Amino acid sequence: MSAKSSILDDAKRKIQIEQTVRSFLRLLDENELNLDDGLVAWNMLGYTIFQDIYPDENHAEIQQRMLDYSHGLFDSGQVDC
Repeated sequence: MSAKSSILDDAKRKIQIEQTVRSFLRLLDENELNLDDGLVAWNMLGYTIFQDIYPDENHAEIQQRMLDYSHGLFDSGQVDC
């Protein structure tokens, strides 16, 4: 049963991520922001999350972590939402 629960957990996670992205896009529309503004906001949000996780690191170190994380996701194929 653990394989079934793992599949269900993965599906639930993908749905939650998709809902979050849709909510973000809806928020952009509500605030009359274009996609360029959305990319800036999304990047700022990501930077803030990494800054909270690694408070002692400087700007360059956090940016490198974000880049490494993005490459890792892309390379692993986990961005198939």
